Amino acid sequence: MHGLDLSLAQFAKITNLPESAINAALTGQHDADILKQIATSLQLSPSALIGLPSYQPKASAPDGLVQIVSPFGHAGVNAYIIIMGEHALAFDTGTDPAPLTQYLEQHQLVLDALYITHQHHDHIAGIQSFDKTRIIYPEDTQHGQTEKTCSGNKLTAIHVSGHIHPARAYHYDGLSVPVCIIGDSVFAGSMGKSPNSESYKLALKTAKENLMTLSSNTVLCPGHGPLTTVGLEKVHNAFLGLN
Repeated sequence: MHGLDLSLAQFAKITNLPESAINAALTGQHDADILKQIATSLQLSPSALIGLPSYQPKASAPDGLVQIVSPFGHAGVNAYIIIMGEHALAFDTGTDPAPLTQYLEQHQLVLDALYITHQHHDHIAGIQSFDKTRIIYPEDTQHGQTEKTCSGNKLTAIHVSGHIHPARAYHYDGLSVPVCIIGDSVFAGSMGKSPNSESYKLALKTAKENLMTLSSNTVLCPGHGPLTTVGLEKVHNAFLGLN
């Protein structure tokens, strides 16, 4: 509704549903028939939307990937560390940089660079603690731009704007499975809120074309909530699902 700039009355007209039924769905009263009609009207995956209340992605971090959660809202906000021997890369800072910097210090890791997925406050609130670190912002990279890390593996910047512009995901191929730190572009079963309909269309385009085309076993590391994979989101994400 928000992405398409629809009022409740407009939404009811498009779906041919009473406003009371839509409000019930919005407040968590999950009626499968209502959700199917909503999904079909909005070109979402009906099976994914109906299954969303019970969706818990079965994805885990490979060795060398660390998820750091700091306080924000009901789910917190995620920052990430990729470990490469005695060196590391960090992605976003969260609202409190202390757990991130403490982890680096405790494990005696040299931080080679800090990569920012997007410049919303909850993802960069701790950036002042990294004033001596090389910081790469989304506007510093282009889609497909690669950088060779100290491990000899590639880190690739991916265009994922929509929730905000510019935004970048970062794909790394040096662990047991590929990993991609994706900011707020995609969540497990959902997507980041877009400010207007044009941004919503862009968010769908960049997610479908640039993230869902990665290998199915790629671990997706969102800015909020649990890890997931490309394969799981193709099935369980109503915005990106295939059916």
